[in-house]
Amino acid sequence: MPERDHTAVGGEARQLWEKGYDCVEKKNYDYAMELLCMALEQDPSFFECRMALRAAQMKKHENAGRLAKMAAATTTAHHFMQAKLALSKKNNFGALVHAEKILCADPENSSGHRVIVDASKSLDYPQTLISSLQLLKRVNPDDIYLQQAYRDTAAKATIYRGGYEKVMEGGEEDKEVMPSDFTSEDVLEEKIYHMEEKLQDEPDNHKLAVDIARLYVERQDFERAFEYFDWVMENNPVGDSAMDKAVAEAHEARFEFDLHTLDAEDPNEAAEHARLIEERDAFMLENCRERADRYPTMLEFRFELGEWLFRAGDVNEAIHAFQRAQNSPGHRLRSLSYLGQCFLQRGMHDMAVSMFEKGLQEKSAMDDQKKEMVYHLGCVYEEIGKMAEAMEQFKSIYEVDIGYRDVATKVESGYM
Repeated sequence: MPERDHTAVGGEARQLWEKGYDCVEKKNYDYAMELLCMALEQDPSFFECRMALRAAQMKKHENAGRLAKMAAATTTAHHFMQAKLALSKKNNFGALVHAEKILCADPENSSGHRVIVDASKSLDYPQTLISSLQLLKRVNPDDIYLQQAYRDTAAKATIYRGGYEKVMEGGEEDKEVMPSDFTSEDVLEEKIYHMEEKLQDEPDNHKLAVDIARLYVERQDFERAFEYFDWVMENNPVGDSAMDKAVAEAHEARFEFDLHTLDAEDPNEAAEHARLIEERDAFMLENCRERADRYPTMLEFRFELGEWLFRAGDVNEAIHAFQRAQNSPGHRLRSLSYLGQCFLQRGMHDMAVSMFEKGLQEKSAMDDQKKEMVYHLGCVYEEIGKMAEAMEQFKSIYEVDIGYRDVATKVESGYM
């Protein structure tokens, strides 16, 4: 089973991940680690969950001193022995479980990461492998084992990205074939070729067929992509949220491709450009509505529906969608931001302020997401005449990003 993200994972593993992710956001790291470890025991291929667990481990121990690490070493010895035993018996999943227990006590433990590297090699989990190697490099860059592992990874990454598993002729057997030797189109074509060959041997591997279709979308060969999607739907009538999302993304990509072939400023093409935008928006809105109804527990679909409703100007329905989507850890802050914008459009300024402030309480770093909420909060204050409060919000963005939207004009005009 290849590594997967939350869009391809369901059941108990996904529920545990969502709860654990929420605990990380709330800085309840001990409980987060417990939940995320349980999720990975359910589905070891859940790479996104493993990275959430790693974040919780690092946050929990970021201020740990030498004595704390020495104390952790006494608790990890048992798990290290069990992990080595599991590797010797080729029980790679069991080895990963014990390795994570080690890292929960000490996230920079070299032995724990070495176990993950060895198990990931056998399981063909390149992302997990590379993430541990990157941390090992930071902690112990002169490690001989690490240097060899990096050499192995260079070749592995080439195979993973492009399918270029080849031995050079003429006695140059040790020469590495690096991704930079090929164009991205070459890599994509070669990857599709190998995956299609594999599908001939595994005709019931519908997940592989969907992955091939996605690659054809990336190549902008939409006709071939939809041939694969249609084949999967004919041969696997059972509903699948990941499949439906992939089809929706393919339709949207085709609309975007067609729009880029038209010049909205050209009088001869402007009308067709506008008609195509209208067709895209109507199609995607209905598609989102169908998926949200078909998979009522998939809150990411509810959030996506809210975005298209907001774009269409249906504020009331958008509010309903975002109110449900805010219960998803991965979409909570963006849902709060949209809710604030919806209430602002309806003139409910106090509720808009409440949504933006609630989101800002849960966001520390001044990234694009926070800038957006701060900006809209400033706009609310500006609209109701609280200019001092508005200027305070705009200045906080101005201090870190003078080019964000029109904050420079707003701040500088305030001084003038």
